[in-house]
Amino acid sequence: MKLLSRRSVIFSAAVVSLVVSGNAQMAQSDGDLLELGDQFDAISRQLDLAIEHGLDVTWETLGKFDGIATQIITTPATTMEGLCVKARVTCWGRLGDLDDSEHCPADERIALSMTRDLIRLYHPHLERPGALTKLVEDIERDAGRA
Repeated sequence: MKLLSRRSVIFSAAVVSLVVSGNAQMAQSDGDLLELGDQFDAISRQLDLAIEHGLDVTWETLGKFDGIATQIITTPATTMEGLCVKARVTCWGRLGDLDDSEHCPADERIALSMTRDLIRLYHPHLERPGALTKLVEDIERDAGRA
């Protein structure tokens, strides 16, 4: 039977303390990113409603939207929840269409693949396959009528 030494007990306690502290810091460090995600969700809903109902959007709202998106892009994610904020922003920007194009470079396809994986795991209701293709078709059809 192996006896514990005082050194091993102190070492174990220190390691556990560091791990717990590190996990708390990591979870806490995405607090700002999660708050930005909530702000992004609110303003993107506002923009979606304005687009859907043909309402005007102020420059101030667009500037605020751009500022929030820029902060999300530049804030490092350290948790799955933080990564999901970034994936939701990407998903919204692509109208929920996370299909890649064979014409995209490999680095863009892999980034889109990671986004698609996160959305499908945590927010599958946001995915809208084919939405970008439909938008382009609608624009071309409307341009042909003009």
